[in-house]
Amino acid sequence: MKTGKFEINVDELRKGGVVKLKDKDMFSLWVRAVCDNMDAVKLRKVAELAEKYAKGYVLFSTRQFPIIPHIHFKDVGAVKDELEKVYVMLDRCGTRVRNPDVCYDANICPYAVMDPISMGEKLDQFWRDDPGGFKIKTSIVGCEKQCSSPRVLADVGFVGAKRSGRRGFDAYLGGKLGLDPFLGIRMAELLSEEECLKFLRNYTQFLRKEGRANKKERAAALIRRLGEEVVRDAVTHDLKQGFSTTPFECDTKQSQKIDKSILRIRATNGEVTSKQVRKIADIAEKYGLGYVHFSVRGGPEIPGVDSALFVEIAESLKEAGLEILDKGIDNLQTCFGGYCVNGNLNTQPLLREVEKIVKKLGLNDLDIKISASGCPNSCGISHLSDIGFMGVVEPEVIKKKCTGCDICAKACRVDAIKIENKLAVIDLEKCKNCDMCIKACPFDALYEKRQGISILVGGRGAYFMDDKKTGVTLIGKKLVDFIDEKRALEITQKILELAREKSKTVAELIDEMGIQNFRSFVLR
Repeated sequence: MKTGKFEINVDELRKGGVVKLKDKDMFSLWVRAVCDNMDAVKLRKVAELAEKYAKGYVLFSTRQFPIIPHIHFKDVGAVKDELEKVYVMLDRCGTRVRNPDVCYDANICPYAVMDPISMGEKLDQFWRDDPGGFKIKTSIVGCEKQCSSPRVLADVGFVGAKRSGRRGFDAYLGGKLGLDPFLGIRMAELLSEEECLKFLRNYTQFLRKEGRANKKERAAALIRRLGEEVVRDAVTHDLKQGFSTTPFECDTKQSQKIDKSILRIRATNGEVTSKQVRKIADIAEKYGLGYVHFSVRGGPEIPGVDSALFVEIAESLKEAGLEILDKGIDNLQTCFGGYCVNGNLNTQPLLREVEKIVKKLGLNDLDIKISASGCPNSCGISHLSDIGFMGVVEPEVIKKKCTGCDICAKACRVDAIKIENKLAVIDLEKCKNCDMCIKACPFDALYEKRQGISILVGGRGAYFMDDKKTGVTLIGKKLVDFIDEKRALEITQKILELAREKSKTVAELIDEMGIQNFRSFVLR
């Protein structure tokens, strides 16, 4: 793209955490949070820059770091310079190894059986030593509650587990959402940290040998192409020869046990104003450990708070228009929605209307989770919620304009377009309705035949346990396609009324009723 006299390489900017938005010359900056934590000083700087250079608010994202949206290209360098003054860098994006996601320090979380921070430090250093050049997401959690959803949000996920008196990390491979979701497969059990590093090295070496030449092939695609057993043999080879590394130290790591609570704050859509960000930083300093943890559901969390002070803190939060996340349903989370270059749905207003329904029904069940994504890439983790919304578009070819150039077929990531007799032909059974082909066509030979909202139901990110005390991860099932917002809200209310009446999650309702009966009931 061009801005003024200059050509901007959008893909290269993405790799450095500068991500293009829809508006002309507007970008978002992905601010790195080491160990998914950020101290009060750094957080205040983020608030200051959002106010000075953007629209005065920050997004707390599913990638577990803050994002400053709506920064003009001419100001990107200045913002980066300002961040560096408080030792803050931008996060990685695009076709790159992403910074590892971790949940809580084992000295903070009472459920942890392994220390994700210690493992995260080693992974961070591993990627510094071996950047790879592939697109790889890694995630480490301390127990099988899997709060960061490593089985679906990470190519490589390490899950702390305890069995038969032994502790270690279970290693999963292949997790992803997007157009073709894949539930990560457990490849090895109860590994030490050194064995986990060897597992990761085996995987990167296998990618170099067997991965697609363009380096964009993800673990899920590798498993689908070569088969589970072939990949398993490669990544579990000689794990006992595990190796160590000098870890990059996390500055929020705790040296002793913290017997206090974690304060969760509601941030609908992950949107927090600069004033509210400062208030959160102040509370973290005054009542907590001096830093904020960014959760996968976008609600900021302050560890190390005395629960006896929650009432006092609630009053302080109220001054900034914030509240403790202790009632209603879990935090409503979304992606960029309407201002993303891929967005087909303005998700923020939709979720605000959903919030009104929740209040009208008097729902008080934090186990209910609702998310929205502007497109089928599902950055808003729609697949992992009781109810998930996605913006979808059905493409159609204008035959008179089509030249058979093959650009749309190359843009399609699910091979739903073929060129036959110099004409693009779309397989609507394979099409994921993402709109990428329409955006890619230089001849306007594709158009939006219809646009609307898809609803997914029954997803879970392993936040609850089954009878065997094992985290259950479920990818949501599609309920309905191409409906308008009014109909989406009607269906949402019906689902929530049923969940309230039965006191069950949507996944449990579907398991009890069957998906067809559930669909018939809520759509009638």
